[in-house]
Amino acid sequence: MRYLSEKTMNDLIAFVDRYHEKNGYTPTIAEIADALSLAVGTVHKYLHRMAESGRIALSGRHIVTPAIAERQRRTGARAAPIAGEIACGAPILVDETQNETLPFPAGFSDGGEYFWLRARGRSMVNVGVDDGDYVLIRRQPTADPGQTVAALIGDEATLKIFLPDPKRRKIVLRAANDDKTAYPDLIFDAILIRGVAVRVLKSLA
Repeated sequence: MRYLSEKTMNDLIAFVDRYHEKNGYTPTIAEIADALSLAVGTVHKYLHRMAESGRIALSGRHIVTPAIAERQRRTGARAAPIAGEIACGAPILVDETQNETLPFPAGFSDGGEYFWLRARGRSMVNVGVDDGDYVLIRRQPTADPGQTVAALIGDEATLKIFLPDPKRRKIVLRAANDDKTAYPDLIFDAILIRGVAVRVLKSLA
């Protein structure tokens, strides 16, 4: 795709800005494609070409438009609340009554909505999450297959790899630990995704 439509670029930025202002995080590529009636591959190409030209910035899966960057600049240094603990093992109850915060990791620049969860257990050690670590979660209701999600099952929460199985109409939550006897797959008809894990703050205790 050599030619980029100026109208499409402007429409894309406007949609991302509206979505972020309403939801606190930016849309997925699939949501952009649906809103602009484009193919997912076309949106991919637009985003990367726009990033190369400086029209936007890409931070992981987050899209930073000039408006989002300006909101971030005005707010200055950011911290995210600690929303309790999350299981890296069997699901546990989450206490969200705490009022503590932790700063964002050094160099982290993003306009989304985030919170920290303290990991309990060892089911996610293969992706670098150990017992006692703090995991930074980007608040969003959906995830792509293979992402590590903070999921609610009833009133209990767990941190696992999200693997939807559309053929069986099931959701598989998989541990990142080689001991599959101790950490088997968790299979559900439905779950509530609270967000996607993006960074880990290692515990020295």
